Amino acid sequence: MRGSHHKNLFLYHLTVITRTPSPPFLKVHAQLLIPSSSSPFPAPNYTTLTITPEKQSFTVNYLVKNCGFLPDGALHASKYVLFETPEKPDSVIELLRSFGFSDLQIHNVIRKTPRILVSKPQETLLPKLQFLISKGASQSQLARIIDLNPLILLRSLEKHLIPTFDLLTNFIGSEERTLNSLKRGPQILTCYMFHQNINLLVDSGVREISIARLLRQWPWLLSFNFQCIKRAVEEVIEIGIDPPKANFVPALYAKLLPKSTWDKKVEFYKRFGLTDDNIREAFVKHPFCMMLSEQKIEATMGFFLKELGWESVQVARRPVLLALNLDKRIVPRAAVVKILISNGVIRSGRHLSAYTAKEETFFEKYVNRFKDQAPKLLKVYREKMNPPVKKSKLKS
Repeated sequence: MRGSHHKNLFLYHLTVITRTPSPPFLKVHAQLLIPSSSSPFPAPNYTTLTITPEKQSFTVNYLVKNCGFLPDGALHASKYVLFETPEKPDSVIELLRSFGFSDLQIHNVIRKTPRILVSKPQETLLPKLQFLISKGASQSQLARIIDLNPLILLRSLEKHLIPTFDLLTNFIGSEERTLNSLKRGPQILTCYMFHQNINLLVDSGVREISIARLLRQWPWLLSFNFQCIKRAVEEVIEIGIDPPKANFVPALYAKLLPKSTWDKKVEFYKRFGLTDDNIREAFVKHPFCMMLSEQKIEATMGFFLKELGWESVQVARRPVLLALNLDKRIVPRAAVVKILISNGVIRSGRHLSAYTAKEETFFEKYVNRFKDQAPKLLKVYREKMNPPVKKSKLKS
């Protein structure tokens, strides 16, 4: 079976890739495994550097003059990289420039991974850049991916990058899609826990198509700490969503949000009179309801309650309604339904299908079908779909 074949691949890759212990700074509980923007210099426990005033002074000056560092930042970076001559860092910078990296991108790469300046450009860095180019990455795509995760240039090509890229492609279906996934979450190419997390999902019964969706849309989630992913999987199952179901992956995403965010959203829904059971039922049906902004929830829920006279429980029973575009979908369709009811063309009621149907289906069933019985129907619908721009919003 295809699934069994993939699982054997996972276990093989996991054995190969986890031989080298993960640097301590990568084992961050419940956080993405990339350097935090609030901490641009992660404190990796590489090798202890023998710092001499001469080496440190040269390094700091070089970083300031050639890499766009401020003195404090250069001093901090010199804790992780030291050199006495400019030849090697010059060759590293020249290599990156030859692949289209901008000065800002080169600065970001060095800021996040200072020791790249003492890497061997031709032996260590070039093969990895060429590998991604060979997979179809343009120079701009390559620079963006490396800018976001320069650790790619420090991982083993044969033992880590190639097996991981191939594993991603096996799921996602093409190298082009894999590159798109890397642009969204480049940390998955270097994360040591990625393979463990994939194995966990497979062992839990998550379908290949769902894992592929996860890798395409939210690849960074698989860079979370293994225990964090495991706990989230258990919580989603406990709520009542089975791993083979299509909504398991979105539910997993929602459960990986900070607990404070989850609790705050629950309390917000309760303001509309919903109970814990109502919220759980809504989440099981449409997990995205826990990822909507409070502004979006308030606007959409308010429209159904105030303008259409629904009860909050009725909306919660069809939580997908909360995710629909209010101005471009709900309001225009509500206007059509209201006209049809007032003209006696259709019976009064909530008409849920009017809001969830595809545009073509809705237009044929509710607009085109009754345009002779309700002459103003088409005009109202078009006006609601394309409201006039207020003069105050026009730019001179």
